[in-house]
Amino acid sequence: AVTGGNGTIGYADASRAGDLGTVAVKVGTDFVAYSAEAAAAVVDASPLVEGRESYDLATKIDRNTTASGAYPIVLVSYLMGCNDYVDDSQAELVRAWASFLVSEEGQNAAAASAGNAPISAGLRAKAQAIIDAIK
Repeated sequence: AVTGGNGTIGYADASRAGDLGTVAVKVGTDFVAYSAEAAAAVVDASPLVEGRESYDLATKIDRNTTASGAYPIVLVSYLMGCNDYVDDSQAELVRAWASFLVSEEGQNAAAASAGNAPISAGLRAKAQAIIDAIK
């Protein structure tokens, strides 16, 4: 639909933007082009949603950020699991799988296969601490 019109604006996941092109967005006094690093930067610069449990990393993306190098037009996907499992082997499997997903290797695999922007090392450490606490 976006390519069918003249001067149209649309939203496409970065992994699907292809030949559509992307736009640099004014952030503070600079224009920031999309990149995986800029997407991770806005997540890091955004606050967590208030009123959540300590193990919840739900983020309220700051669309009006002035953080240098942050690209505020992103969509965040979340990994969810239980805190406690009745079966210890199931808890171990969930910890292992979630640890892989947030690891540098897992993030790079997701970037290569689906175009995801890898999370930052800081967010990875926070997520891993929560994963390690799964019982």
